[in-house]
Amino acid sequence: MDQTPQSSCFLRLPVWIAPVLHAAKRLKSDHARRKKVYKMLQRKLMLHGVGVKKGVVCRPTYVYPEEVKRLIRSVFSEDIRDYPDPCHDQVVYLTVEDLHKVNFN
Repeated sequence: MDQTPQSSCFLRLPVWIAPVLHAAKRLKSDHARRKKVYKMLQRKLMLHGVGVKKGVVCRPTYVYPEEVKRLIRSVFSEDIRDYPDPCHDQVVYLTVEDLHKVNFN
């Protein structure tokens, strides 16, 4: 877990992802940790309006870049299931560049 900031730089990911990973480490299982990380990422992205359409009440479903998935799975590696990416109207496919546009605070 101590190498997370270095890993995020290595994968060209923004450094604000490292504190999100660190915040989830207190949970008991890797499954719960991964779920918490994805929920925190979704909250941060929605707060900054990434993929949010005006007048639409539903939350967007984010599909994260492979770099994010690999980082989260390498940090919390137990019991990984590879689900297919969703494909419906509310799906927002993110890129690493989209993540870099989000402010740190």
